[in-house]
Amino acid sequence: MYKVKAIYDGNSFKLEKPLPFNEKYEVEIIFKKPIKRSQEKILEYFNTWDEKDVESIEEIINERKNFSLNRKEL
Repeated sequence: MYKVKAIYDGNSFKLEKPLPFNEKYEVEIIFKKPIKRSQEKILEYFNTWDEKDVESIEEIINERKNFSLNRKEL
């Protein structure tokens, strides 16, 4: 069994990295979670960053999501 990450854009799958084989395979596709609008622009650069870079960006987005929550000066 070989596992690969991909993004489904509504029409096709964009693999994170090329597959190491050309044979036909039976596959199982699992849709984990929808992509947030704020992530769509970032994912245009898919395949240019490694997984650690993407995780860092997602952390920043999540931290900023509640930035003004319960702030008195706002």
